[in-house]
Amino acid sequence: MLRDIPPNFAKPLRHPLLWILVLALVLRLINITVRTLWYDEAFAVLFAEKGLSAMLYGTLTPVAGGASDIHPLLYYSTLHVWMSLFGQNPFAVRFWSVILGLFTILIIYAIANLLFDRQTALLAAFITAIAPFHVQYSQEVRMYSLLGLLLLATTYCFLRAWFSASSRRWWALFGFFAALAMYTQQLAAFYLIAIGLVPFIARRRDKLNGLMLGVAIALLVYLPWLWQMPSQLQKVNAYYWLPRPNAARLLLAPRSFLSLNADIPVPWGMVALVSALLLVIFLLIQTIFYLRRPRRRSESDRNPLFFALWLAGAPVLLMWLVSQIQPVYLERALLPSALMLYIALAWMFTRSGFPRPVAVVLAMIGFTLSGIGLYYHYTWNSFPNSPFEQAAQYIQSQFEDGDVIIHQNKLSALPMIYYNRNLPQRYLADIEGSPEDTLARPTQEALQLLANACIQSAARDARRIWFVLFSDAPRQYEAAGRTDLSDTLTWLDEHYQQAGQFRFNDLDIWLYDAPHDIEDYRCD
Repeated sequence: MLRDIPPNFAKPLRHPLLWILVLALVLRLINITVRTLWYDEAFAVLFAEKGLSAMLYGTLTPVAGGASDIHPLLYYSTLHVWMSLFGQNPFAVRFWSVILGLFTILIIYAIANLLFDRQTALLAAFITAIAPFHVQYSQEVRMYSLLGLLLLATTYCFLRAWFSASSRRWWALFGFFAALAMYTQQLAAFYLIAIGLVPFIARRRDKLNGLMLGVAIALLVYLPWLWQMPSQLQKVNAYYWLPRPNAARLLLAPRSFLSLNADIPVPWGMVALVSALLLVIFLLIQTIFYLRRPRRRSESDRNPLFFALWLAGAPVLLMWLVSQIQPVYLERALLPSALMLYIALAWMFTRSGFPRPVAVVLAMIGFTLSGIGLYYHYTWNSFPNSPFEQAAQYIQSQFEDGDVIIHQNKLSALPMIYYNRNLPQRYLADIEGSPEDTLARPTQEALQLLANACIQSAARDARRIWFVLFSDAPRQYEAAGRTDLSDTLTWLDEHYQQAGQFRFNDLDIWLYDAPHDIEDYRCD
């Protein structure tokens, strides 16, 4: 599948790549503190700050036959060290992902240079630098920037092992980085399966011994966590919140990869979808035409191109197929496949022989995709990145002794707790066993933030209540036939007097005052 050529990444880094890295840094610093941290990011900070012992307890303690949580702890551990050095303000915690993203661009350059040439490598690095999908997760306090870095490092070591005559060192590094990727996000397995199939597809039996060495080292390094896999898989089977993806989700993947992983509003969302599909279709058509040329004209690119396209597409399809049985399809976990797609697109522009007018039109489409994605990424201020900081500041300015903030659920609670630790804040528990019941009791204990089973227990001793909920929540609950939110609001109306409603984009805050005599705060 891959040609046996010596690696050519020995060339020193030159100024074009440095300018690309500067551009990437600038794009990843824009609005890095303006967009509020959302629930997952706040969880990462509040969880990582507790240290490894608490995180192990909050992740591995058995609950209903499964583990408390499903994520390994490598990213959280690195974040803990980072925060101990640089603090927990929004810039500090997000800048760790920025650094990981910049190193990923260097590895993209290395892989593309190894597969093709320096011109293609520079363009692949440039595409990655301006790709909104990569910018998005290079600004997020989650494990996906680290996942992209580690799986691309795994890919680079695989290629060096493939091309090298004495490759045992590279196969060992391949296994080591593969294990680290699994310690970061277990959905890395789909990408690793795809790369592990390459020697079989290429019919290169001479590479199997090296591959087995890498797999053995990966298993050895991953062994301390491997024995936890059954309980974590049980957690996925019982509580995972993702729906089963339909065929349309496969069509949406190119839009996420080439623009933004978000619900971009119409009409720009449709423009982004059509533009992304056009780029991918042109890439596939050009690949077919290129490979049909006389072999002597395409031998140098044939196998590397297949490799890039295989890792761009196979993990997506594998994750989608498995999700028909157990839904685990998560587009942000496919970031490494998007990075390999950027390399394939760079090949299309530099080596496929496109007529210049066609290349110019496609480049304009690509810049349009980037512009749409970056605009909405930088300006997004609604769910899940609702203005939690602004809401917390407003409540702080109006706060009186005896006030209590009660969140309708954890999705607003953790971000607002992150932005203001001094305000007394409580939140209502998810319905046990429901798809949104993702914060197990041991994890709450590790966070030292226990949920309240009902509004009665949350409202205990409160003279005034600031009730926080998302604006669309009543309609969503009604459409789902659920009465728990309406029951909560009914109890508040019966026992308190509503004194005001305040809206911060899609985040509502209802102030309740003057409680009536309440004899019993126990849950019904």
